[in-house]
Amino acid sequence: MVGNSSPPDLSILFPVFNEQANLPAFIEELRRVLETMQGHPSYEMIAVDDGSTDGSAEILRGLAAQIPELTVILFRRNTGQAAAFDAGFQHASGKIVVTLDADLQNDPRDIPKLIACLDEGYDVVSGWRKVREDGYLLRDLPSRLANALTRLVTRSHIHDQGCSLKAYRREILTDLRLYGEMHRFICPILDMQGARITEIPVRHRPRRAGHSKYGLNRTFKVFLDLIHIWFLKNYQTKPIYVFGGLGCTSIAVGSLICLYTFYEKIALGIYVHRNPLLLIGISLGMVGLQFVCAGILAEILVRTYFESQGKSSYRIAEIISSNRFIGNSLLRGPVEK
Repeated sequence: MVGNSSPPDLSILFPVFNEQANLPAFIEELRRVLETMQGHPSYEMIAVDDGSTDGSAEILRGLAAQIPELTVILFRRNTGQAAAFDAGFQHASGKIVVTLDADLQNDPRDIPKLIACLDEGYDVVSGWRKVREDGYLLRDLPSRLANALTRLVTRSHIHDQGCSLKAYRREILTDLRLYGEMHRFICPILDMQGARITEIPVRHRPRRAGHSKYGLNRTFKVFLDLIHIWFLKNYQTKPIYVFGGLGCTSIAVGSLICLYTFYEKIALGIYVHRNPLLLIGISLGMVGLQFVCAGILAEILVRTYFESQGKSSYRIAEIISSNRFIGNSLLRGPVEK
C-alpha cells in the first residue's frame, strides 16, 4: 500500500493506448507480482492513457475507483509514447521508477530482478528481449538493425533500446525531458548525463489480444532521431564546432575554386563569364559564411537554454569535503570526485 506521509518505494509506470482487452489481466498480474515481492515494498501504479479510442480510459477509470494504488492520467488526444512516459515520470514519486508496456508482452515477474540489479550500484537497468515473440520480418529484424545502428552512432552498449521494461533511480530522472519519439533513446540520453546503465535479459511474450502500434514506418523516424541524439551527445554545448567546421570547409573549398578560376583567366585566357566554376566558388563561400553565422547563433541559444533555466552543462554525482565555505560555494580541504 502507498502511505500518505512518505513516498512509496516503487512507482510502476505504464503507457496505455487501445489496450482494452489486455488491461484487466495486466493490472491483476502486476498487482500479484508487487504484493508478493520480497520485503513487501510500498508501491504506486501510474497508467497514462494516450488518447485511447477503444474504451481503455473507461476501464482505467473503473479500476482506479477500486484500486487505491492506481493513478490514471488521461491525455485529451493521442500524443505519443514519449509524452506518456514524460508525464508519468513527472507524476512518479517512488524512490525507484519501473516502466513496462501494458500489452502483456513484458513480464511483470522480471521487475524484482531489475530492482535487485539496481542495488548493485546502477542508476538504470534496461531489459533485453534476447528472444522476441514478434514477427521476424516486420518487427524483430527492423528492431535489430535499428539497435545496431543506435549502438554505432551513440556508442551505447545497450542491445535493446526499444524495450520498455526498465528500472530507474528516481533522482536520475529529475532533468529528463522527452519530446517527439525520443523514448527509444532514454538510455543514451541518460548516459550523456553520466548515469550508470546496464541491461539484463528479460522474458518477452506473444501478444494475447489487440495489435501492435509499431510498423516499418518508424524506421525513417529512428534515423532522424539518431541524428538528433548524435548531435546532442557530441556537440550540445559546442554547436559552433559542427556549423563552424562545415562553414570553414565550404569557405576554403570555395576560395580554392575562385583561385583556380583566377589562374585560368591569367594563364589560359578563359573568361569569367564563360566559367561556371566562379559561381560555384562564390556560392560555396556564401554557404560557408551562413554556416558560421548559424554556429554563432547556436552558441548563443545554448547559453540561453542553460542560463534561463538555471541549468548547468554538467552533473555532479557527489561532493565530499571536510570543510565547505558556504558563502560563495568554494570548497576547502580534500575533495573526492
